[in-house]
Amino acid sequence: MAIHNKVTEGGQNKRDFTGVQEPYPDGMSREKGFTLIEVMVAVLMLAMVSSMIYSILNVSIRFAEKGDKSILLLEREQGLIGILQRQIKNGWYDEQKKAVDIAADDTMLRITTRAPLLYPLAGVVIAVYRYDLESATLYYLEKRDFYNIDYGDDYLPAYEDMQVLVEDCLPLSFSYTDNSSSVTVLYDGKEFNFTPWCQVETRTDAI
Repeated sequence: MAIHNKVTEGGQNKRDFTGVQEPYPDGMSREKGFTLIEVMVAVLMLAMVSSMIYSILNVSIRFAEKGDKSILLLEREQGLIGILQRQIKNGWYDEQKKAVDIAADDTMLRITTRAPLLYPLAGVVIAVYRYDLESATLYYLEKRDFYNIDYGDDYLPAYEDMQVLVEDCLPLSFSYTDNSSSVTVLYDGKEFNFTPWCQVETRTDAI
């Protein structure tokens, strides 16, 4: 009976080593990290990809800047030409002169118009544009007392008395012919021709 117990106890104390993995001869575990060559290759590939992404973004930014600049220039052109067209189209017809009160001389345009820019409630104003070639600046002046005798045919205000309408303005010039009553605006090489409505109506009545 005593022998049986010893055998049983020996069976209970017997350990199972089947699930234990023996270490590698060099003492390292089965899991292995990146080698130096693999790390260098990964860093090199990352640098190449980053360089490509930077180049693509840089090109995209440049195109976006050019696009924004083109849009701004287009908006400026449309805005300026729109103002000139509206004021010229609404030119005021002088019954005494039997003509629209307009004068133009290359870099200057003066017109009595029913389309004020600064004083919308004034009704009729004198609008004067002056383009300074040296500074590429377009100046603007608006007078509500259009009937003032001081504003004769030779009236030309100084730049200091005018407001800056457009800075860094593209080349701009004006011309006007009495026969056609048409104002020609040359802006950055583009030609625009506007005729006051009252002049068109006068011609129609004459015909």
